[in-house]
Amino acid sequence: MECLLILGGNSATAGLVTVARSMGARTVVVDMNPRAYAKKFADASYDVDGTDVDSIVEIAMKEKADGVMLGAVEELMDTYQKVCERLGMRCYATKELLDLFSDKSAFKEACRANGVPTTEGGLYGLDDVDSFKDKRFPLIVKPVDSSGSRGIRVCYGFDELRPAIEGALSFSELDKVLVERYMTGQEVVVYYAFQDGEPVFLGICDRYTNHQRASRAQLPTSYVFPSRYTKGYMASEDAVVKEMFRKVGVKNGVMFLQGFADDDGTLRFYESGYRLNGAQEHHIFANLCGIDAKRMMADFALHGRMADFDISAKADPLLGGRFGCKLSVLMEPGTISKVVGLEEISKMEGVVFVNPSYEVGETVKDAGTLKQIVCRFFVVADSVSDLKERIDRIYDAYDVLAADGTSLLMEQFDTGLLLKNYR
Repeated sequence: MECLLILGGNSATAGLVTVARSMGARTVVVDMNPRAYAKKFADASYDVDGTDVDSIVEIAMKEKADGVMLGAVEELMDTYQKVCERLGMRCYATKELLDLFSDKSAFKEACRANGVPTTEGGLYGLDDVDSFKDKRFPLIVKPVDSSGSRGIRVCYGFDELRPAIEGALSFSELDKVLVERYMTGQEVVVYYAFQDGEPVFLGICDRYTNHQRASRAQLPTSYVFPSRYTKGYMASEDAVVKEMFRKVGVKNGVMFLQGFADDDGTLRFYESGYRLNGAQEHHIFANLCGIDAKRMMADFALHGRMADFDISAKADPLLGGRFGCKLSVLMEPGTISKVVGLEEISKMEGVVFVNPSYEVGETVKDAGTLKQIVCRFFVVADSVSDLKERIDRIYDAYDVLAADGTSLLMEQFDTGLLLKNYR
């Protein structure tokens, strides 16, 4: 039996572990958190710091691992590359490419150099604050090398800028901060897979966010597939984006690009992720067009190939006229006393995966970050009206309660937007 060593054990990695086991592999998860959710589904696990390369190499040798794989944990990309190099195992990308697509500023520079539309902004520090006195607000400040919405703040006036930069710097190991024009158009996420140097466009979703915390990063409430902008993107930006990937030398793996649609429908990108996405859109694509990023990445780690078929032949960005949604339910900081409805929801028609982030007794502390997502539900349907009905049923059934019986859930996605935007 082949053995796959997986770095990171967060809830977003649980589906990967399950898929790898379904492929006949023995799975070993490494995560310093003894209660890491993905460990429940693994054949073996170790409570080891995910940045401890020496210890992870020893574990791989002890377990006779046939491949090493990165879970949905951006912070461990560097470890992943180093472990693969030390063990002489397959790594889907070079260190240079992993660095390029994880550094927000470097990614934007690559876009500009290759004619790919990107958002306005650049790198700044505390010494540059005064240069913004006459600038147009709002602006968004973010660490150049952080993830999970940590350290991001929207500034509506000059007086908010200095504390925002100071806060962002506290989350940046590179001690760099991006200041960009804050865009209010539709946010989108574009997905690609790569097979032996050929980029394959998988699709786009429209990312909807909450609006309860104006100064903080807006957190996702839903990802709707396919995006309203899919056809326009296929006719315009897709070709130049693919050419950028070829030029910089991307060979294998999966990638997502985050951006906004501007007034004329052009998609302008501000961030990329050359890895499995914690949003786990792969559950939607796997169900609706048979392309599963989890399976492909596991296949590459074990066998050095993304798939035993031509990915481009299966890709269908319009999803055959069907619809999907990744529903992210948000909760206020607090301790979970009771969760209601998960078993019922998992049996509902069209619900293809349920991914809770926490268990009863756990506490959510970090406001304004993706840690406020208490559960993700993946839903598919043949029509927009069916999709709306299924999401509404989930909302009716699901709740997370504090010890006093009050609900900890935050603002929900307005499902009326489905009928308004996707008819």
